Amino acid sequence: MYSDSWSGPKAPSFGGDLLSGFVALAALLPAVTSLAVHWPSWVTSIYQWFHGLYDFFYRVVRPLGLPIGALIVGVVFGMILYAVLSSLESIPTTTGAGTVAITVVSEPGTEPSARENAPSESRQGASVRIFSKDGVKTVRMRGAGEYPSVPGKRAIRFVAVLASVFAVLTVPLLLFYPIIFGYYDRLVGYVGLFLYWPLPWPGVYAVSVPSLVVPDYIFPMYLAFMAAFVLASGIAFNRPKYTPRRRRRALATILVYVGAEILIDALFFTVPGSTLRNFALLVRVLTGGLFMAFLTFCTFYLPQPQRLSPRFPRDRSAIGVFFGLGTLAALISLGLILTTTYELAIRSIVTGFTILLLLPVLTLPVFCALARPLYFRAVRKSHLPPLSLYHPSVSIIIPAYNEEEWILGCIESADRAARDYPGPVEIVVGNDGSTDGTLQLARAAIEHLQHSTGIVVDLPHGGKSNALNGALAMATGEIVIRLDGDTLIANPPGFAEMVRHFADPAVGGVQGAIHPRSRAGWTRKLRALEVAWLHYMLRPAGIATRSAEVLDGLFSAFRRKDLVDLGGWVPWNGEDSEISIRVQRLGYKIRIEFGALALEDVPRDYDSLRKQRVRWSRGIIMANGQHFRSLLGPTPEFAGLGVLFWFLLVMRSGVRSLVYVFLALLILFLGVPGLIYTVVLLGIATVIRAVPIGYFLVKMGRPDVLPWIPFFPIGNLIKQTFRFEAFGTLGPGATAEYV
Repeated sequence: MYSDSWSGPKAPSFGGDLLSGFVALAALLPAVTSLAVHWPSWVTSIYQWFHGLYDFFYRVVRPLGLPIGALIVGVVFGMILYAVLSSLESIPTTTGAGTVAITVVSEPGTEPSARENAPSESRQGASVRIFSKDGVKTVRMRGAGEYPSVPGKRAIRFVAVLASVFAVLTVPLLLFYPIIFGYYDRLVGYVGLFLYWPLPWPGVYAVSVPSLVVPDYIFPMYLAFMAAFVLASGIAFNRPKYTPRRRRRALATILVYVGAEILIDALFFTVPGSTLRNFALLVRVLTGGLFMAFLTFCTFYLPQPQRLSPRFPRDRSAIGVFFGLGTLAALISLGLILTTTYELAIRSIVTGFTILLLLPVLTLPVFCALARPLYFRAVRKSHLPPLSLYHPSVSIIIPAYNEEEWILGCIESADRAARDYPGPVEIVVGNDGSTDGTLQLARAAIEHLQHSTGIVVDLPHGGKSNALNGALAMATGEIVIRLDGDTLIANPPGFAEMVRHFADPAVGGVQGAIHPRSRAGWTRKLRALEVAWLHYMLRPAGIATRSAEVLDGLFSAFRRKDLVDLGGWVPWNGEDSEISIRVQRLGYKIRIEFGALALEDVPRDYDSLRKQRVRWSRGIIMANGQHFRSLLGPTPEFAGLGVLFWFLLVMRSGVRSLVYVFLALLILFLGVPGLIYTVVLLGIATVIRAVPIGYFLVKMGRPDVLPWIPFFPIGNLIKQTFRFEAFGTLGPGATAEYV
């Protein structure tokens, strides 16, 4: 981390200039005091009062060894934190989820009531055809097609501006780093003097000292990103038009971030030795990630937060398990890092700072390894009955829009899976006004069902939630399994094992295993890697600690009564994430069942993948925006821990991206040694996940994807760019999507 030479520009002197400035200031004090006799009496009185107060603190408090400045700063930051929490609490809330519940107004052959005879089309409901083996009938459905989903907009310009402005701001900061941050060091020194007052500030270190082989680039990079985000989002120019409150929040976030960094440096500049200084840089990384995430959320226009009352008693132990395992995972990770550094003697190859950057990368796999066994232990303790004793009626609802390529196979796969389920099964297809042959193919498939009954609900176009809620209105099964129109149920094993979990009244949602259907193409291989990590490793750990959020919508199950009571799915992207969180806020637990399997369609090229992942990213952001109050409420274990865990993952992804940027800077500024650091670090980061990913790929029957494991970090970087594009779609125009 340290060297005796530095080839860059030299920093201005620090300690001497600072001390001489204060000596000069002290010399001026008698002259200023002598001038006080010519001032008005009230000015003299105020001066004497402050002078007496200062003299009191200096004579009485100094012997106690208390840094009064730090107490003052602590009070100020406490007030800022209180203001932030109060601001979050003051955001208006609603008891509704913003769903468009679809209900059947009248059955065929019945006369509408007087209210239904009103002129309003919304009261009468839309005319919807229901196709079955017995023919066709027409019903009226209130809410069908009333709120068509708003097409997602592209934000390529936002990403381009963000990247270009970040580069433009970062390059001069790095090239002239010692000069610019030499003056920053002086500011830190003045703050340190105030922070430790009336004690002397024991500063021994500065970020711009020329003995650093790898200077502290973290602060300027985060600062450059924040400035780039403010410009790219348009909040700096108020185009698009933001509310004054949002603009003030964004500006205040940046100012408080700078102040927090100065205070961190004022504290850690007093610590001799490279180890704790490197730890200070890690603290800087995490602090920057926190403020970066908060800044982005200042600009987002999200759904109105919802209030929900739980149906179950509190589960306080989940909070202890979550934080306990998280702390233990961090300590184990730190121990592994230190062991790698000192015992294996690679300190000469990888610096202490870059090793510490691995801490957030390593902590998550260790957390999963600790928590995952708890999930399967809890499932075993629930003693689920066999299907011969518990087999409630099941409705498989399939939303479909222009799915003529897959809808026939989807319905046939659901019918084959029904053969192995002992209870009654119905298939309800919600056709969302398709303009291709989806309706005709679905009708033909329903007419040839062998092991189940079925209908096709022909709805006016309104988006996926319109198709889901329309199908839900006609479903009769006790358990509802949602299956996307381009997804096939594998048989064996089918879906039956998912249903068994609902014998436990505390379980409110279950997801089945999901594998890519096609094996050809780089996008399908990267998806297999993602499934091995997210579904097989991360999700059971999250469920065990009540910190999981999403049950993937393309193959998930809920109780029909709960879905009806909650009003169904929301009419915006991320409806599967949102309903998963909403069910958990009631106090329900969720499960994942690897004994049930569906085969999903994965986008075959980059552009299709980008469109899908931007939708997913913005959907999960909106869902967490609607339910962030669960974290601040009286029952944070009911979905609140999931919101917190997701927020930590957002921070972590920013830190992870910063690691790669940092490695690129090492190559740029250090040449070949930086390349060595890069190779070693990428190797360590890949191996950390390679073992569990490889194990689960073999269990999935996908050993062909094992050679692609080294490309997993690249896939994460690609997903990060999609997340940035999703950021650009959540400006003021996003409010058009919310009901």
